[in-house]
Amino acid sequence: MRLWAAIVMTVALLSPATGQAKKTADFRHTYEQVWGAAVRMIRVDQGYAIKDRDEAVGYFLFDYRDDGRNYPGSVELVRIEDQGGGPIRAVIQIPAMPSYIERMLLDKLRKKLISEFGEPAPPPKKPTDAPSSDHDN
Repeated sequence: MRLWAAIVMTVALLSPATGQAKKTADFRHTYEQVWGAAVRMIRVDQGYAIKDRDEAVGYFLFDYRDDGRNYPGSVELVRIEDQGGGPIRAVIQIPAMPSYIERMLLDKLRKKLISEFGEPAPPPKKPTDAPSSDHDN
């Protein structure tokens, strides 16, 4: 019995984890643009059911469909205020699936944002402390 438990534990520790790490991407589009594009991508483009959503808080829950089965997933949008210009971080999680599925959805979201709204504005330049150019006359 102990041998069996040791084998099961070893296999569990050595097998690759699927979907344990959430995938993120930062976008320079507005919050409203990212929110709308993410909802349309999941519901309309992919055809997945959205189970719950709260735009003010910045999340929605959906069912990812694969091989006739549904797997719970989530999209979370976070405003990143400290990076000047307020980019939006999108976090996609589908814990039961391999992480490449989350990355694929983030890539589709990036393409959708660019196709619908164009390239985002470049980040604002931070003022530099340049020495003043006083000339002695």
